[in-house]
Amino acid sequence: MLLTAEETSEKLKTEYNRKIAEHSSRAKSEFLARMTHEMLTPMNAIIGFTELAKMSHEVDQIKSWIDKIIDSSTHLHSMLLNMLDVSDGSSAFMLVESQFSINSMIKKVLKKTNHDLKKKGQKLSLSISQSIPDTLIGDEKRIAQVIIHLLTNAIKFSPVQSKVSLSLDILNEENETITLKTEVIDNGIGISKDQQKILFSLFEQVDGSKTRKYGGIGIGLPLSKCIAQMMDGDIRFESEPAKGSIFIFTCKVKKAQQFKTTDS
Repeated sequence: MLLTAEETSEKLKTEYNRKIAEHSSRAKSEFLARMTHEMLTPMNAIIGFTELAKMSHEVDQIKSWIDKIIDSSTHLHSMLLNMLDVSDGSSAFMLVESQFSINSMIKKVLKKTNHDLKKKGQKLSLSISQSIPDTLIGDEKRIAQVIIHLLTNAIKFSPVQSKVSLSLDILNEENETITLKTEVIDNGIGISKDQQKILFSLFEQVDGSKTRKYGGIGIGLPLSKCIAQMMDGDIRFESEPAKGSIFIFTCKVKKAQQFKTTDS
C-alpha cells in the first residue's frame, strides 16, 4: 500500500524522533556509568592514602599522602558541584547579581588553579585590560565558575612546563552595560573537527581514552555555555589537534554606578 506524502513525512518524523530518543537514552546511560567510574577513582585514592597515613610514622611521607588526598578531594568536589548543577535544573542557574571587584575575582580564580599550574610546572600569562572598571555588577560566582573551568581545562590538556594564557577585555560597551570578554589560550592536545561537533553536548564525551587519561566527566563545558548564555553571552572556540585551543567566553555585566538598592 502506497503512503501519501503526508503519511511518509509523518512516518519519517516518528522514526527520527525514535532514533533521537534512543541515542539520548544511550548517551545518558553511558554518562552515568562514566560518572560512577570517575567518582570512584578519587574516592578510592582518598580511602587508600588515608589508610596509609594512619599506619605511617614518617612525617614527610604522611605529608605527601595528604597532598594526594587533597588533590583527589578537590577533583571529587568539582565533579559533585557540576553534578548538582545538572540535577537541580533551572533552580541551580538562578543568577545572583551583586557588586564585585574584577581583580579580586581573578585572584580567587588563580587561587583555585595555581596548584594545578605548579604541579605541571606551567606558567600563566595574565592580562586584565585597564579599560575594565574594577568594580562591576554581575554574578561573580558564575563568571568565576566558567573561567575556572576553561582555565582548568587548558592546564589539564597542555603539556608540562608549557604556557597558558588568560586575558580579560571589553568586547562592547553600550550605555551602562559592558560585554566582558575572557580569552583562554593553550598549546595542548587540541580538538578534532568531528569532536568539536559534540563538545557542548551535555551527555556526550569528546574522547573516552583522553578522559581516562586526563580525568573529568564531560559536563563542565555544557554547563559553562549555559551559564554564559544566561548572562547574554556565549562560549566559542578555535582548535586544531596537537596545536592547542582558544576559548572565548563573553557575558554582560553592569557598571557599578548602576547598582541600586531599594529600602525595605
